[in-house]
Amino acid sequence: MALAATSLLASNIATARDITFTAEQTYPESITWSAHQHRFMVGSVRHGTIGKVTPQGNYTPFIHDDRLVSTLGLLVDDQRNVLWVTNSDPGAGERTSEATHGKLAAVATYDATTGKPLAYYDLSSIDPGAHLANDLALDANGNAYVTDSFSPVVYRIDAKGQASIFAQDPRFKTGDGFNLNGIAFHHDGYLLIGNYNSGDLFRVDIHDPTKIALVKLPEPLKGADGFDLIDGKHLVVVQNAGVDRTVELVSNDGWQTAAIVRTEKSEQSMPTAAVSKDGHVYVLNSRIDTLFKSGSPKIDQYILQQF
Repeated sequence: MALAATSLLASNIATARDITFTAEQTYPESITWSAHQHRFMVGSVRHGTIGKVTPQGNYTPFIHDDRLVSTLGLLVDDQRNVLWVTNSDPGAGERTSEATHGKLAAVATYDATTGKPLAYYDLSSIDPGAHLANDLALDANGNAYVTDSFSPVVYRIDAKGQASIFAQDPRFKTGDGFNLNGIAFHHDGYLLIGNYNSGDLFRVDIHDPTKIALVKLPEPLKGADGFDLIDGKHLVVVQNAGVDRTVELVSNDGWQTAAIVRTEKSEQSMPTAAVSKDGHVYVLNSRIDTLFKSGSPKIDQYILQQF
């Protein structure tokens, strides 16, 4: 494809500075940044908790809710002071059970300052079958969109708290294991959604979710996990599944096509999420592979790698 593509983030390389934090066998899968609180927030696949991390790398517990099995996607809405959290059970949490393993898809919201519970949405009750609520995005009106890795659907929770299936397509599920994963809202009125299994990137119209188009990529982004949409043209995609790298995509045609303009290998295993802070992008090295691998030493220390 013919794109005059340049990296928005290349100038950050010279000033790169990683953040390391310690949280006993927390295994955070997702990360969000609150500019209002000047804190990162991270979840926990193992404990189902949420903690805060300072830019200096100090971790403190924030939310403990017995309803949460594994906290995957996190997104703080500073404007409304709400923290959104996806709740699932991939089978490695302390509260995993036969009733929830591979079946749980829920979203919880909290006061982002105090941690007080606000609302809880059981998305798995909307659609029968296997479920895993993974990542989420918010549009300009405060509507939330949630990917389900085990079911070929995207859910919508509107600003009034009504949950429904927003979009579904056979291409959203292309095999066993994880499928839909990363998601981002574009201010021109569409979602960018990745399929972890196939490496495809979809463009889904907010106003007409039957309008689902494949973004033409130079190569499939297999293992594509977390997204960070920097601006309308630059998308950071974190890949794991053995690829273990972060890529920067650029599109100059409204995400009909995109080019890879920069890549960087992960310093440690299983990078899963990325977030912007003060003009820099930080990639979470989750080490989740060591949690699921029997006999592997368990990890207490994690890196936010500056991309």
